[in-house]
Amino acid sequence: MDTPALQNPSYGRGHRAMEIVAIAFAFGALAWIALTIFVAAHGVGDWIGIALGALAGYIVSDLLSGFVHWAGDTVGDESTPIFGPNFVRPFRFHHVDPEDITRHDFIETNGNNCIVASPVLLLVLVLLPATTGVLFYACVVIACTALFVFCTNQFHKWAHTKNPAGWVRLLQRAGLILSPTHHSVHHAAPRDKYYCITVGWMNPLLDKIHFFRFLETTITRINPRALRPDPADRPQKAADAAIAMPS
Repeated sequence: MDTPALQNPSYGRGHRAMEIVAIAFAFGALAWIALTIFVAAHGVGDWIGIALGALAGYIVSDLLSGFVHWAGDTVGDESTPIFGPNFVRPFRFHHVDPEDITRHDFIETNGNNCIVASPVLLLVLVLLPATTGVLFYACVVIACTALFVFCTNQFHKWAHTKNPAGWVRLLQRAGLILSPTHHSVHHAAPRDKYYCITVGWMNPLLDKIHFFRFLETTITRINPRALRPDPADRPQKAADAAIAMPS
């Protein structure tokens, strides 16, 4: 297991303790939700609905990962209150040292996402009915979104790992989780596309419709100083665009 980067001043023991609690809660909540869903399903139609809900949650989590990643890369700077130290700093440092994430242990890799997902899972625990119906399937979508948000940083870490486990590489090659080849498009200078890092299915569509360029244009009209320098002005050294590819 990797050693947590406790020497990082933005990653203290208090925050790590919060991550441990959040991970434990997430595992417990997901187990209870899965049990409730299993007991409620009584036929093929129910399981089809559950499968479609899980797929919808996967796609939504991919979209959310892209939006948060884009915001961390693009909006504000490290001095921005709350958002700066928690999102801007790690995302932008990742471009300086893409392999840093591979040196994080399980807790540091997944803790922040569990902190974010925990309130959502708590809401599902409160709302999830014991029988199928509209609210039931809505809760399935929300729970699966939270599950895959939980998984996103792990998938991202594996995309930078030089020699992941064989089953991980199989999932990457099948396009079921983020692959190094797909993610390398984002790390190629000027690093202004393919922000989605759960699986990346949404990247081609968002790139085709210029979704993030639209957001940048809109924000610039509201606050011309909200975004970091134009992509053309960013450092484009080869080291900045590096990505660890499986051998």
